[in-house]
Order: sequence, then structure tokens, then C-alpha cells
Amino acid sequence: MVYGKKIIWMLLFLTSCFVSSEEEFRLKGQRIVRDITSVLKSVENHEELQAAAPQLKKQFKKLANVLIEVRMYRSEHPQYLWKKEPLQESEELFAELARLYEIPGCREIIERSQVDAVYALLRGQ
Repeated sequence: MVYGKKIIWMLLFLTSCFVSSEEEFRLKGQRIVRDITSVLKSVENHEELQAAAPQLKKQFKKLANVLIEVRMYRSEHPQYLWKKEPLQESEELFAELARLYEIPGCREIIERSQVDAVYALLRGQ
């Protein structure tokens, strides 16, 4: 199972579409995605990714928490119409994940870094 793609698609779906009162969520999500992308851009090999894994794990968990907040907000405010335009930051993150997935062993490290975040999203906590 590819956790990275799930998180990216959830991010695209949940955080790319806010009315002005939800701009805070959008900005939080963008900031976290930029932070994750920045870490991934600095990685060139398996060893560097392994060293960055704890930081990535923390960032993916923060992203999951924002997505959970968005989900709760949306359930409390169903009257809002949600735009569905992808964030540039999400596309850049997806490109970095795809680049690193090509390096042997990196996919597994990334997926392990995302496990807690994915479980949090599934639990809704």
C-alpha cells in the first residue's frame, strides 16, 4: 500500500478548497507541505532519507492533524462550497516523493514515516 499517494490525495481534496474563513487551514497545510518538500529536496540517497525520517514522521503527523481539523470543520459547516483546485505545493511534494520512490529502499522509509499519520487519519483523531 502506498501511503504517500493517499496522503497527497487527501491533502489535495481536503486542503485545496477553502472559502476565506478557512484560509487558516489552507495556510497551515501549505506550510507543512512546503516543510516536507524542503526536507525531501535535500535528500539524495537512502542514508540521507533514513536520517531525515524522524523529522518527516513529525511533519506527516502535523499534516494529518490539520486534515482532521479540516474534516471536523467541514462537518460543522456543510453550507460552504469547496473549491477543488490542487495546491502547487502538493504537486511539488508529489514530484519529490516520486523521485525518491525511484531510489531503492526509500519508498519503505517514506511509508514508515507516514504510518502514524495514516492511522490518525483513519481513526479521525
